[in-house]
Amino acid sequence: MLHDFSVIEAKEQDRIEPTLAALLTHLARTTVPARLYELLHLGIPFAVECGLRGWWRAAAWGAAVAALGAWGLADRWLWNSRSTDSGWRFRFVRAARTTAGVLAASIPIALLVELFLHALGNAPIS
Repeated sequence: MLHDFSVIEAKEQDRIEPTLAALLTHLARTTVPARLYELLHLGIPFAVECGLRGWWRAAAWGAAVAALGAWGLADRWLWNSRSTDSGWRFRFVRAARTTAGVLAASIPIALLVELFLHALGNAPIS
């Protein structure tokens, strides 16, 4: 009796949960663009206002939200363009997407590490 292994592999792939990167990419590409603009337009003023008041942690969270919106917009633009052209616009948007993605990921990581160090009692900044 012959078994169709492609059906078994397809069933196993359906059970595999997506990674956070795959989930965020799917959401950025399928959501309404106005939601991504809202992240960008709400995160920047929040970060500036909190930064001017001296609340740097809240300002950093606002910057991370704005960076997530910028990453989503850049990723959506690259996905919708579907061009193989490597002109200056595509290089610029790819660089902006990379920069925004690094900021959107590294700021929360740094804030969580700082919170962890505060919990241990050896935080570098009070």
